[in-house]
Amino acid sequence: MITLSATDVRTCEACWNTPVTAARHTPAGRDLLCEVCATADYPRRVDLFPPFGIYGLTTRKVLNARKILNDGKHGSGPPKLPPDPGPALPYPRPTPSPPGTPPV
Repeated sequence: MITLSATDVRTCEACWNTPVTAARHTPAGRDLLCEVCATADYPRRVDLFPPFGIYGLTTRKVLNARKILNDGKHGSGPPKLPPDPGPALPYPRPTPSPPGTPPV
């Protein structure tokens, strides 16, 4: 019997179908598997952490994404207005329609 913490997964990390009944210790950490997958030495299908819990996301892809997002076009600096913000809002604001009537 293995002990699971509150943050451990409860479904096998290899088949994603059966409950966790075994743990395999590797240099990268602990794999939580069902008995069948542990006996057959099946690999985990996804790494939850690191980096973001996205299947197939490697450290190389993360570094490339950071490079792309830090190129000055994606979220760098304070927010900017669009090229054509449109007409200014009216001043003073129009009075609201009375309750129960459609807006004018």
